[in-house]
Amino acid sequence: MAYIEFKDLNKNFGDNHVLKNINLGIEKGQLVTLLGPSGCGKSTLLRCLAGLEQVTSGQVFLDGQDITNVSARERGIGMVFQQYSLFPNMSVAVNVAFGLKMKKVPKEEITAKVKDILEIVGLSDKIDQFPMQLSGGQQQRVALARAIVTEPKVLLLDEPLSAIDALLRHNLQIEIRRILQK
Repeated sequence: MAYIEFKDLNKNFGDNHVLKNINLGIEKGQLVTLLGPSGCGKSTLLRCLAGLEQVTSGQVFLDGQDITNVSARERGIGMVFQQYSLFPNMSVAVNVAFGLKMKKVPKEEITAKVKDILEIVGLSDKIDQFPMQLSGGQQQRVALARAIVTEPKVLLLDEPLSAIDALLRHNLQIEIRRILQK
């Protein structure tokens, strides 16, 4: 069995059948890209895997376990959205620490992990700034840091580079690959 597996997955929004009998297996450690036109179901599939959308029928497996009806919070999946979804009233450090706080990680450990991950994404000097004070690329790296600081089993990136200019996009693709390898 693959590390991530979709079996006969269907997702409807009313009469709109968005995902139709999806059968897909992804091995642990693979980097997979979903390609297709706008509205074809790429984001919906990611949201079903993350537990943010309830499937209409079929099953989702992660590491051999059926997670179809497991809450998003209990799946151990990190996700970076296209819009980054940063909390505008929270500093970089507080944004990155959010998932760890929800997991009730001890305060000292949170501080250490946030410091380490911000070093990895190259934002140590932005720790006390707020999202509106950051460039698009910096916001994207904060969102990435927030998603990976919790050490998820799976990291989902839903078009996180689409709103960034071509040169920065290329540099961030290289940076994301380096971060994921670390």
